[in-house]
Amino acid sequence: MNLYQMKKRFFGFSSIFLLFLTTNIVGISQVEDHVLDWDQLQKQFVPKKIKREELNLKSTSHYVLENFSIHSQFEKDPILLDQVYGNRKLLTLGYQLQKIESRFHHIYKQSGFKNGTTTPKEKIIIRVDTPFVYSPSLYYDPKVKLKNTALTIPPSEKQGQWNNEMWFAPKWDFPIVDRFVFDRIIDTAACPDVIYHEYTHLITGKYLGNNAIGRSLAEGISDYYAASMIDYPELYSHKTCEGVKRQLLVSSFRLDREIGFYDSSIESDFKKNFTFIPSLLWKYRSVVGKELADLTIFQAITKTNVGDRFFPEFTNTLSNSLYQETKKQFGEERAKELVNQVETEIWIPRGLFTNFGFEKSVFSRLPKKNLRLTNADAKTFEFCQNQNEFEFFWQDVNVNDPTLRFYWKCDQVKLPMLIQFDQTNTRNYLVTKDLHSLNGKMKFASPNACNPEVKRAGMDEKLYLQICNYAKDNYFYWKTMEKEMRLYWGDPSDTFEKRQFVLEFAYLGNAKNKFNYQFESN
Repeated sequence: MNLYQMKKRFFGFSSIFLLFLTTNIVGISQVEDHVLDWDQLQKQFVPKKIKREELNLKSTSHYVLENFSIHSQFEKDPILLDQVYGNRKLLTLGYQLQKIESRFHHIYKQSGFKNGTTTPKEKIIIRVDTPFVYSPSLYYDPKVKLKNTALTIPPSEKQGQWNNEMWFAPKWDFPIVDRFVFDRIIDTAACPDVIYHEYTHLITGKYLGNNAIGRSLAEGISDYYAASMIDYPELYSHKTCEGVKRQLLVSSFRLDREIGFYDSSIESDFKKNFTFIPSLLWKYRSVVGKELADLTIFQAITKTNVGDRFFPEFTNTLSNSLYQETKKQFGEERAKELVNQVETEIWIPRGLFTNFGFEKSVFSRLPKKNLRLTNADAKTFEFCQNQNEFEFFWQDVNVNDPTLRFYWKCDQVKLPMLIQFDQTNTRNYLVTKDLHSLNGKMKFASPNACNPEVKRAGMDEKLYLQICNYAKDNYFYWKTMEKEMRLYWGDPSDTFEKRQFVLEFAYLGNAKNKFNYQFESN
């Protein structure tokens, strides 16, 4: 091979190498960066091309944002940017974290806080593809100081040092049979609505405490803000998370569907009814508007104490925030009007009353003390020689517990009884021109009230059983041991402040004068 041929061959190889190298460099430099962002017309998250400047990166080599440091699994250092560029999941995570953070900064400033930040001074650690998130009981590492391995570990402050992380589990293609796994078998870091939900836990955790995770109040608030961010009432569907459409075990839900009555059992475990609170807050939003709802719900969070329940503490705080904020923006008349609308359209139809609602209920007009009235049944004086009266504890009757408890006092004997007012439609508690009465049922306070085998210390057993059996034979139906009662006010033309309340048997029959008592308005 002569020199000319060698040069020609070398030139050929060099050209091929340079062509390959140039193509590779151009290919790298031309990698497009896309994120998933909400399209209001299509009502779903769609890919959107972004410039790298929009990520507000604070490092030239690692995935570090202003308030977030994004890591893979339990790696000490953040993810290298070479692995981030072109990776839609990682880019979406950082982009949407800053978006929900910006929204809360705006709300925070609207609330009147001088310090316009909702995040701690130290960067929040975000971990993707984190193992053991699904089943925290399987994971323990003495080197990791955070013992709570839920998806979001809310902020806790010790001696000025913040300690909070957010974990996103990887997608499991073949999950083991585990109740944690079957709830989330998608890559949650790729779901913007999940990102919004988990970030909100940082807010609720700051004010409601670390133990708020898993409670209905914190979970419901996170779902609410996730839906409010996109102005769309459906979450965890293929529209809000692409991975869902390939999974049959992921449950989506809508916040705009009708819900039933409040059940106190949901307070400690949101899985019993995880749609009630966010759906109710969404209905609240539909009445007061997005901006006012987002603002007042946040204000209520900041004023709610650790351990408080959704009802009655949070709902009371929310109504107070709504009144104060509306009064500041639109005046007192509009504030009263809007609070009343929320009470009558949102809270009360679901069995909830705030302090504002209570003031408009019939219970606010009833006596606020216990009253003693002479027994109206003349026949009972045959065995009650010295004392024969009923003591009614009206001060304990309210919209949350519409039960009147009272004693029949016969000499030295007391027989506890009660009247439970009808709760099938709590709208009936409101003071209106059409409201003339409340129905209820009288019963013994104990199902064993007349059981002769039950020993009652310090009491005349014979006399007690005599009055108990008399009440059973004359006041109650034999099969149900109950009696329909009615609380009504005589003259509808009088104002409530002047009305006389009458409590008596709903169906008088032969017992017309056996149980009839009058009370004055509070």
